[in-house]
Amino acid sequence: MYVLILGCGTIGYNLASELLVSGNEVLVFEPDAARYSSVVNSFGSIALQADGTNPNSLEKAGIRRADLLIAVTGDDSSNLIGCQVAKLSFNIPKTIALVNNPENEILFQKLGVDVIINHTDVILQDLEDSIPNVHKPSFFEMPLSENSQRKIFRVHVELESNVIGIKISDIQLPDDTSLLMMIDGRGNSKIIESNTTIDIGDELIFIGDEDSIRVLNNWLTM
Repeated sequence: MYVLILGCGTIGYNLASELLVSGNEVLVFEPDAARYSSVVNSFGSIALQADGTNPNSLEKAGIRRADLLIAVTGDDSSNLIGCQVAKLSFNIPKTIALVNNPENEILFQKLGVDVIINHTDVILQDLEDSIPNVHKPSFFEMPLSENSQRKIFRVHVELESNVIGIKISDIQLPDDTSLLMMIDGRGNSKIIESNTTIDIGDELIFIGDEDSIRVLNNWLTM
């Protein structure tokens, strides 16, 4: 899968790392020189020091063959514009955007962003409606595109969950599944490291195919 990431703060950096480890092709847009250098030093030439909302920059990055665009800058207008350009100009199958200001969430929804990650409310109603609720933990999914076998799916860790307290390194991820993001119960992004523990109220957001979803769901709800 070819994924474009707009922004390389903590969230963008972790996304790039996890996607690369799981064998995906990644390109990061980061105009800030220091952050751009950090990506290149860590992962090699997978970044452009450019504005990811610029259609010319996106064209040079080969956006027409991309499967997914994830906009996680600290600026809501940039995240929204990036998703709009990807959808309307290049027909990208799926977009994900971080909303820093909760008041902007409705606007993002109205303008067609497929998956919205809100720092203060990451329980997405659209995802909740897409699959029946599974107890311990709550589990929701959304296809990357109409005919795609790969899906974005989210686990909400509830009080009774048996995964509370385990480390990320202990999650039995199928080979083609990536942990994209972790957000705690207060809406703050958690750094994804091998020793990061899963806590009550955490949201874990993955990408994987349908078989992987079943395998992971079975393990998380044992």
